[in-house]
Amino acid sequence: MSNININWLIIGAAFGYLVFHPLVHIISLAHFFGEPGVTTNFLSDIQRAFSISMLPWSMAFMILAALIGLSWGKIKQADEEKSKAIEELQHALKRVKTLSGMLPICASCKNIRDDRGYWNKIEAYIEKHSEAEFSHGICPECAGKLYPEYFSDIGSSVE
Repeated sequence: MSNININWLIIGAAFGYLVFHPLVHIISLAHFFGEPGVTTNFLSDIQRAFSISMLPWSMAFMILAALIGLSWGKIKQADEEKSKAIEELQHALKRVKTLSGMLPICASCKNIRDDRGYWNKIEAYIEKHSEAEFSHGICPECAGKLYPEYFSDIGSSVE
């Protein structure tokens, strides 16, 4: 049991014993349906609520209020955990960038047209719209085509 729940259990028990029990005791002595009540002195009735003869009722109200306090503490804790999880998910959602939908791409140079109609290098467009980063290299097929004097055996083996 966490400290938060123990705190609410203690608060509930104290409330049940010190507030709820005497209040119910006074209400039970008050006038009902126009009949005269037996309450003559409010202070003596409060003292009677804490007498030994009322101890079982005091304990019952204390236990009942302690259980209510414990339940309230668990509800508050669950609410705080839910709020924290929602906040973490919203933060993660802000960090996530995704590409979706149809991307118009040039069949020749592979540039991509953005929403405003401008053509961008594919690397720049993807870096802007995602978390991807690029490093450039050259594949063996292109190395053989572009630099046949250095990669003549690679270019011929790939084709």
